[in-house]
Amino acid sequence: MALLKKLSIAAVTSAATFLALAGFGSDIAQAALLKYSFEGNSASGYFIYDDSTQGTQDSPVSTIYFDAVRDYRIDLGNKGVYQGKTANALVFLVRQGDGITAPETDDFVLEARAIQRESQFALLNYFHYPKGTFGESQALPLTVPSTATVDIYPNVDFPNSIGDKAFTGTVQTRIEKVPESASVYALLVIGAVGTWIVCRRQHRQITSMSN
Repeated sequence: MALLKKLSIAAVTSAATFLALAGFGSDIAQAALLKYSFEGNSASGYFIYDDSTQGTQDSPVSTIYFDAVRDYRIDLGNKGVYQGKTANALVFLVRQGDGITAPETDDFVLEARAIQRESQFALLNYFHYPKGTFGESQALPLTVPSTATVDIYPNVDFPNSIGDKAFTGTVQTRIEKVPESASVYALLVIGAVGTWIVCRRQHRQITSMSN
């Protein structure tokens, strides 16, 4: 009876260890990575951003999310390919007034600053949607309409010049959740191995005591 009791304790301990590790892995997965993709004639690409990034409101109509973008690639065919691992995301509600004369739109912006690109120039990509698309919210979007007008500036010399526009046109757009990282799965595997090691060690101890 004592042996069975000790084996039960070992099993409970091992199960608790595995569940704790599994719970830890689930917490890691809570911060969702979203992939914004676009495709059009002579232009396509994507950027992956963390929707849990805290924003900084830099004007009444715009919020910037520093380093929210973890990966991006902008392919303009013979005009160049621009890619990197760090950039900012912005939500900009373009409203006329205070010197702004541009059409009123809701913009989702990919900004890779010169220091982030390790370049002389910054990269700006404006994805324009109709006014009201974001419901006056400056939070990172979880969904977008299927089409947008995009303006891409790959040689921005801030604050002197925005540079030449490399592309403008209508593109198809979508946002999708990035599948859970393989690291979470690896963590669960490690948890299972850890459980097996704990159980084996305790079994050996119990066997030694019974002998």
